[in-house]
Amino acid sequence: MSALPNELLGQRLRLSRATLDDVDEVLAAIVASFAELHTWMTWAETMPTRESLAAFASESLTRFDSDDKWSYWMRELDGGLLVGSAALTRRGGVDELEIGYWVRTDRTGRGYATEAASVLTSAAFNSDLGVATVKISMDRANSASAAVPQKLGFERDVEYERDILTPGHSGQGVAWVVRRDNWQNRTR
Repeated sequence: MSALPNELLGQRLRLSRATLDDVDEVLAAIVASFAELHTWMTWAETMPTRESLAAFASESLTRFDSDDKWSYWMRELDGGLLVGSAALTRRGGVDELEIGYWVRTDRTGRGYATEAASVLTSAAFNSDLGVATVKISMDRANSASAAVPQKLGFERDVEYERDILTPGHSGQGVAWVVRRDNWQNRTR
């Protein structure tokens, strides 16, 4: 049994464990958002296929159960539309998890990435994993993504050089972190 639940609820979103059942909906969301995703996401260098998404979902199930990475599809509570993906991944230290996310283009600007990141941060700190910090990293040029941790009270941790792997990458990354006590004090 995984350390995190198969489903997490926000005010407007349901985060459901990534499964093979949703591959066609995920592909449709990626097709509708490919230009934007291609700009920032290394996995969107080329258009994913149904087969590559099925392989991703299958690997996600294994990693979820092994408490290595918890990938969720994001759905609107009102209507159930799949609007993106969000995940918590073990990176760096054993007591640190990193959040990643994307939102389909026709649903950006609604605060969905912020809501998903908030839900995942709370889940991380409320789990039995012993998480001390949660991190969100992005390319410095991705101002929309950088707004998410700022809105949630994460602190700017470090800037670093990174490879330019997508058309939007600047070669500079920035990481934001929040520590358990700061998050719990903020959300009381």
